[in-house]
Amino acid sequence: MREIEIHPADLAYRRRSLRIIAAIAVLSALALWQLDGWLAQVVQQLASDADAQRTRRWLRGLLSALALLPTVPLWLLGRSLGRLAAAAQAKRRFPPQHWRTLRDVRVLRGPVALRWIARVRLLGRAAMAAAAVCAAAAAALWWTYA
Repeated sequence: MREIEIHPADLAYRRRSLRIIAAIAVLSALALWQLDGWLAQVVQQLASDADAQRTRRWLRGLLSALALLPTVPLWLLGRSLGRLAAAAQAKRRFPPQHWRTLRDVRVLRGPVALRWIARVRLLGRAAMAAAAVCAAAAAALWWTYA
């Protein structure tokens, strides 16, 4: 019977990742709290001004910015998943030996590893395609409300 190989978790990486996620959650909550007040002020100002062109410019900027926001994180995710797939393909194991993991995982080799590598590569390409779609949507919104 073949012994199961385990890729050990990196505890320092896990702690650092959890701290980063907690900081992002706190900063996002603060940003949403401030955004609500700012948007209420902007809506009140735009409603009292009654300038249609100014309202159109604000709407164009806000919608384009909302479409652009996920572009960079999606592109970085796709790039990271592509690097993971390439490293796993080179080592013929999943996850690659030098890759850090948040928990202990079973090492996959052979056809099972190749299927996982193909999935990761596909997800990376999908994330990059989603980034391109977001960028195209931002450009389309900018052009539509010009």
